[in-house]
Amino acid sequence: MLILIGTALAAAALLSQQRSGNEPAPAPTAIPRATGALLAPRPQLSALALPSGVTDVQLSAFPDWLANEPPPASLRAVVAIRGTMGIASVEGLTVVNWTEHGVSYRLESANRSVPELVVLADSLR
Repeated sequence: MLILIGTALAAAALLSQQRSGNEPAPAPTAIPRATGALLAPRPQLSALALPSGVTDVQLSAFPDWLANEPPPASLRAVVAIRGTMGIASVEGLTVVNWTEHGVSYRLESANRSVPELVVLADSLR
């Protein structure tokens, strides 16, 4: 009940101000101040590339800060790739995943084995 009375009083006061032509000037809610902070774009991430003769393997890469979902359950084997640890598939499509210098990489192939993909990953430039 009190809320209704307060709302009615506020509406009546606003209506009275509008009729008299003396509308109050809006007060600023925030005053911008220089902080000295500089915002810079993210640096370009350099990505690895497959050799031109490799056609039975797909390589994908994206910034690792975009990786917000857990890997598929089929990626359960731990493998050493390019001086870091990665994960590999144990069933289905052959896949190896690893993260390097802020980039998450994925190699997949229907024809190659996990050890072959690891060797290929180690040779990427």
